[in-house]
Amino acid sequence: MKKIIYFILLFLCSLSNSFSQGGMRFPELEKKLEPYFAEDLIDDIKKQLPQGSDYSIWGWDVGDFSGDGFNDVALTIKISAEKKKTSHVYFFVDIDGFLTNLTEIPFDYVELPLEIGVTIRSNICFITSKIKQFNWIIRGYTFRNGTLILNEEFTTKRIKDFTHETHEDFSTLKNTEKYIKTIKNESRFYSDYLSIPCYQRGRNIYEGYASQVYDNYTTYVIKGAYYWSGEDDCSFWVSSAYDQEYIYMTIKIKDDNVVYDYYDFIPADNIEIWLDIKPPDNNEKDIVEALQNKNSLKTDEEKGIFNFKISLGDFLEKKAFVREVSSSDKLYKFQKEASAWIKASSSLSSDGYIVKFRIPLLLFGFDGPPIEEKKLTRFGCTVVVHDIDNRYRPEEETQIATSNFNPSESNTYGALFLVPQDMWYGEMLNIYRDEILKHLTELGY
Repeated sequence: MKKIIYFILLFLCSLSNSFSQGGMRFPELEKKLEPYFAEDLIDDIKKQLPQGSDYSIWGWDVGDFSGDGFNDVALTIKISAEKKKTSHVYFFVDIDGFLTNLTEIPFDYVELPLEIGVTIRSNICFITSKIKQFNWIIRGYTFRNGTLILNEEFTTKRIKDFTHETHEDFSTLKNTEKYIKTIKNESRFYSDYLSIPCYQRGRNIYEGYASQVYDNYTTYVIKGAYYWSGEDDCSFWVSSAYDQEYIYMTIKIKDDNVVYDYYDFIPADNIEIWLDIKPPDNNEKDIVEALQNKNSLKTDEEKGIFNFKISLGDFLEKKAFVREVSSSDKLYKFQKEASAWIKASSSLSSDGYIVKFRIPLLLFGFDGPPIEEKKLTRFGCTVVVHDIDNRYRPEEETQIATSNFNPSESNTYGALFLVPQDMWYGEMLNIYRDEILKHLTELGY
C-alpha cells in the first residue's frame, strides 16, 4: 500500500513540476494561485519569498495540511546565486487571514531542482527528494497548534536486485520494513512493528512528540485472534523512560474482563517483555546477500535476548511480581545479582489495569544508560499482553504484541529507542519559539 502511495506521490510531483525545465517566475505562479486565493493572500506569499535575490519556482501545491479547512501552500524555490545543488521548501499556512511562512527547509538534489517535489494530500504536506538513482525519501509534515510536525517518513532504495522500503510513522509509532525482489515485485522480507521512545526520566515531552504507543492492531494479535473482539476486549499503551540505573516501563491495559492471579497454578492475565540488547547491525548488503541465497535472516545463535514474565497478583494482598527471567546469554555473577533489583507493580483502573516495571541496566552488563551523543540507541523490544477472559478455558487465550512477532527470530522484534537529552524521536518546529525565548529573556530568565 505504501509503495502505491509512493508512486502516486512521484506522479503527482512530476505533474506539478512539468511546466518547465527551468522553473518559473512568480508572475506565472501568481496566475496559477488565483483560483485558490484572494489577491492580498498571494501578495503575502510574494513578500515572504527571497527579497533582492533572483529565484525560480520548481514545484508547488495547494491544499490543507494544517487541518483548519483553509487552503495552504508549499513551494520549492531555487535561488539563482546559489552554486550548491540545493532547493528550499517554503510552507505557507493561513493564520488569522494571512498566509504565513512557517519555515524554510533546504533539500539537496542530484541533477535538477525538480527532483524536490511537494504534494499536499490528506492534511499532510509530502516532500519528495531524490538522494541518488533509485534512492528516494518522502517526508510528510502537518501543522498543529503552532507547530510544524514531521508526521511520517518513507524511504526506498535499490540494493543489487532488491528494493528496500521503510516507513516510519512518528504519530502512531507504527513502522514497516520490506525487501522486494525488484523485477518480480516479490516480497522476500517484511517486518511490521511499533517503536517505543524511551526518554530520560523526568524529561518534559512537548506536544507534537509521541511519548507512548497504543496497540490495538489486528495484525499484532499473534494468538487467539478468533477470540479477540476488538480494542475494548484487550488493547494497551506502552511508555518508557531511563535513568542512570534502570529502564522503566508503564503498560496501561484496556481489558473488559481482568482475570486476577490468585494462585500460581491458575491461568490468569499476564505480560511478557522481550528485549534484544544486541540487535543486528542491519547491514543492507549482508541482508540482500542472505535473501539472494534464500537464507533466513535469523543467525545461528541469537545473542543478547532477555525475556521477562510478569504476573499481576490479585491487586490486594498478592503483589505483582516477575515470575521468570531468562536470557540467551550466560550471565555473570553481578548480572544475576542485579536481577534481584527487578521490580513490578500493578493496579486496577476504570477500564482495565496498569503494570509498572523496572529493569536494572546492570543486568544487561551496562554500568549506565548506553547513550551516544546525537544518536538514538536501539534495542529490539516486543511487549506481549496475554489476555484470558475465562480461566476455565485457557485455550481461548489472546496474545497481543507490539510487533508481528516470533520470539525465536530477533528480526521480528519491535523497537525501544533510548533518546539522549539533546535529541527527540521525530521532529517538530514551534513557530512561536523565538518570540517566546525573546520574551523570557526580557523577563530575566
